[in-house]
Amino acid sequence: MSGGPSGRPLLSLRGVSKSFRNGEDVLEVLSGVDCAVAEGELVCLLGGSGCGKSTLLNLVAGFLLPDAGCVEIGGERIAGPGPDRCVVFQEDALFPWLTVRENVAFGARGKMPRAALDAEVTRHLEKVGLASFGGYLPRELSGGMKQRVALARVLILRPRVLLMDEPFGALDALTRGEMQGLYLSLMRETNGTSLFVTHDVEEAVTLADRILVMGRVRGRIRADVPVALPRPRDRSDADFVRICREVRDLLGGGP
Repeated sequence: MSGGPSGRPLLSLRGVSKSFRNGEDVLEVLSGVDCAVAEGELVCLLGGSGCGKSTLLNLVAGFLLPDAGCVEIGGERIAGPGPDRCVVFQEDALFPWLTVRENVAFGARGKMPRAALDAEVTRHLEKVGLASFGGYLPRELSGGMKQRVALARVLILRPRVLLMDEPFGALDALTRGEMQGLYLSLMRETNGTSLFVTHDVEEAVTLADRILVMGRVRGRIRADVPVALPRPRDRSDADFVRICREVRDLLGGGP
C-alpha cells in the first residue's frame, strides 16, 4: 500500500461494551473491547454470525452509542454519524429513482460548486470503471456495478475512515474477487484508512494489514493477527495458507 499505516491511532475503542434489551432479557453483544486502527491501515474485523462485529462497526459509524467505554476518531469522541466516517453496506442502498451520477453526487451536494461537483463525479466514476454508466438507474446495473457506485458515492466525500460492512458478501466469486482488487487499488491510491467487516477468512487475509478475530461469545476481540504479506497476494502461497489456517484455528477455539 502506498504510504502504508502511519502508526498513529486514528480510530480507537477503549473498554467498549454494548447490550440490547429483548423484553426481560438483556443480550450483551460487546464486552470491554479495546482496539485501534492507524492512519493508512486496512483492518479486517473477522468473526461468525452474531459475534458483534457489525455492532462494533455501527458504533464507529455513530449509528449506535456504547453503554460503556468510548469510541474516538482523531482523539475526538464519536457521538453520532459524520462525513468523516462513511459506510458501504452489503446491500448497495442506492436511491432507485436517481441515476448513477445523481447517486454519486447526492452526499456532496452543497459542499462544492456545481461545476466542481460534476468534475468530481466524473472522476470517481472513472475510478470505479463506470464512466459510461452515469445515466443508468440502479435497476439497470448488476450487483457488482451497484457496489462500484456505492464506493464512488462514499469516496467522493473523502472520509477519514471507510467502513465496509460485508460489502461483497452477496456477490458471485468472480465479481467478489474483482471488487476486492478495486477496493485495494482505491485504498492504495488515497492511502486510505478502512475497517472491513467480513466472515470470510480468505477475504480477510487477502485484504488486511491486520485481522481482528472476534470470539464466539461475549463480543470480545480474541486475537490481533498481522498479515505482513506483499500485495497482490497469492492465495496458493505457503504463507497465505499458513495465516488462513492460523485464523481458522482462532475462530474455532474457545471464547
